[in-house]
Parts: sequence; structure tokens; C-alpha cells
Amino acid sequence: MLKKLFKDRRLWYITIAVFILLISVFDKNNLIEAWRIKQQIKELEEQRDYYQQKIQEDSTLLENLKDDQFLEKFAREHYLMKRSGETIYLIEEDE
Repeated sequence: MLKKLFKDRRLWYITIAVFILLISVFDKNNLIEAWRIKQQIKELEEQRDYYQQKIQEDSTLLENLKDDQFLEKFAREHYLMKRSGETIYLIEEDE
């Protein structure tokens, strides 16, 4: 009887299918949860890269703002500052 159980291929296929089902769905560390965690890690790494790039850009801007000429140019372009007695005309172009 035992030899017949080991020779029956259907029993092996059912056993393997049940085992795969247990691992992929019902286990605490199942494949679906592992996939979700991998996706989360990927998103967090993309965010990390984005923020590192922004930090690099801001560090460069901060370093450039130490120069008086760049500081004046930046203030004029972004905050529309002017010297006393100057008149500024804004020209907007349609795209």
C-alpha cells in the first residue's frame, strides 16, 4: 500500500500544489506580501533619489547666493526687487 502511494503521480502533484498554495497565499511571509514590500521599497528609493537631487540643487543655489551679484540677480528675477529710482517693466510672451 505504501509503495502504491509513492508511485501515484496524482498524489505528488496534489501535494506539491497544496504546498505551493500554502507558501504563496497562507504563509505569514507569502509571495504576495513579499511583492508588496518590494514595490514599497522601489517607491521609497525613487523618493529618496528625488529628495537627494533636490538637496543637491538647493545646496548649489545656497552656495551661489553667497555671491553678491548672483544674490541681486536672483532677487530681481524671483522677487521683482528693484533699486530705488528704478522702473521695471514686465514683458510676458505668449507661447
